[in-house]
Amino acid sequence: MTERPTTCNAFSRYHRLSAFTEHTRVKQKFDVTIDASRARVWAAFDDPDNMARWQQNFHSWTHKSGEPGQPGSVAELVFDEKGRRVVLTETVTERRDPDFLAASYESRHGSTLNVNHFEAIDDNTTRWSSWCNFRFTGAMRFLSLFLAGSIRKRTQGDMERFKLMVESDLARGDA
Repeated sequence: MTERPTTCNAFSRYHRLSAFTEHTRVKQKFDVTIDASRARVWAAFDDPDNMARWQQNFHSWTHKSGEPGQPGSVAELVFDEKGRRVVLTETVTERRDPDFLAASYESRHGSTLNVNHFEAIDDNTTRWSSWCNFRFTGAMRFLSLFLAGSIRKRTQGDMERFKLMVESDLARGDA
């Protein structure tokens, strides 16, 4: 039996965040199984040009500093949410190709720590697990009590669209 890799620092930090994020209203975990190799899944996930294909209401991704996708790099993500422009500042906090990517996202409504883990189930199947820790500020603290279900639905939908994108590209023979 093969031994599972040790827990990465990002996972450890995720579980210790309770003291740091005492005002957190929503912590969620999501999983999706994708019929593609981990290398193919990682390549699709790591390509910012794919974001518009699977993230709902995605408008743009702009690199701001650091080496793109590497720890310490900063990017701006813009979403169009029912006519409102929502800007997120993404900072990659940790990365180990092709196992995981951790990043923090800041907006005027709060912050999110997101840890994505990619596990090869076999040569042609990958499990993508995503842990999200949403911390809201201002009036969003109160509203977050009512938003947990819609956040879950939206994130799971994004992951399902990613799965469909990767599997469709594979079926068409795209790289």
